Amino acid sequence: MILQAESNLVAPRHTRLRTAMFQQIHPVQFCPVPVLQASITIVAVTESYRQLIEYVDKLTARLSSQYARHLVCRSGCSGCCHHHLSVFAVEAAAVRQAVDALPESLRQRLAQQARDVLELEAHDEPTACPMLVDDRCSIYAARPLICRTQGLPLLLEADDGESEVDFCPLNFTATDAITDLDEAHLVPLDELNLKLAMVNLQYCREQGISDDASGQRVPMATIILES
Repeated sequence: MILQAESNLVAPRHTRLRTAMFQQIHPVQFCPVPVLQASITIVAVTESYRQLIEYVDKLTARLSSQYARHLVCRSGCSGCCHHHLSVFAVEAAAVRQAVDALPESLRQRLAQQARDVLELEAHDEPTACPMLVDDRCSIYAARPLICRTQGLPLLLEADDGESEVDFCPLNFTATDAITDLDEAHLVPLDELNLKLAMVNLQYCREQGISDDASGQRVPMATIILES
């Protein structure tokens, strides 16, 4: 088995593995793709999103157990949070609700951090997620889908159509770590993103947002400042 290590530009620089082993992969069983309906209540959409997040949490718990000896992820490690994330409208609604439930003093701190992030971005300077407080997520229970998968081996399709496995370089550092990667135990990130996009489309339709605009993303700083 020949592996090629690559890096992307997300801090910290992730390790990407390309191998023929992952071309005809059959990952863990997926939850059913939501069926788009002409009319669906916001309560039903919220429940679809909750079920998707519950599925992702169960999946990542299994994979965390599978690869426990190769993972150093822990509370206080914010290596995957040093960028300014943006999310779909359905996730923004969940994040906004979580921010609204925080104590006033913490909301004020997040608001200042959000303004700081926007100022740094305006000058093309590095940023961190404005939801971070002392290197911990202030809305951890309501964090977006992508945040729930970080650190684990992610199966995704590269720009050239080839399959890749991406993971944090702080993990899988042992000499035998790569050989421990199991094709049946990877996070099918593209599949999960597709499910999220479909739930988001349902949410946008219920909110009167056009299908063309349903792909627009909301920065975390904007969510904070609008809460």
